[in-house]
Amino acid sequence: MGIAHNLYVNPIISPLSKELLIEENFPKWNSNINIVLIGNNSKFVMTEVFPDVPGDLSSKESREKYERWLPANNKVKAYMLASMSDMLRTKLEDLQTAYEIMEQLQEIFGHKSRQARFEATKKYANARMAPGMHVCNHFIKMTNYF
Repeated sequence: MGIAHNLYVNPIISPLSKELLIEENFPKWNSNINIVLIGNNSKFVMTEVFPDVPGDLSSKESREKYERWLPANNKVKAYMLASMSDMLRTKLEDLQTAYEIMEQLQEIFGHKSRQARFEATKKYANARMAPGMHVCNHFIKMTNYF
């Protein structure tokens, strides 16, 4: 079956199937994709530079690196694209590497994430417990800011 079906079957990938990436949930989606990549031992494609295609005179080490990196990149790229809204998928599917996709997503949503973190921190710093409010409810309110 296709990747979309596998998102619902594989428990390591299941965080990505809960909700597609849209503008409002980028921080949560980013956290979920990192969990999936760590679980699949594929996070390295997000941090390592795309290796050169090995030639006839390339070392065994460079060929092995390429042979490890290419299928991992394709898998991560598929996971990422399958867990996005149709609009985002269409916009990003022509990029060659998962790293490039994440760079674009950071560009698109990164500023808004920073602004959201700033607003949450400001609310947290300025929060005061209302008279008569239970401590438990106040604690829940405070933890929701994070």
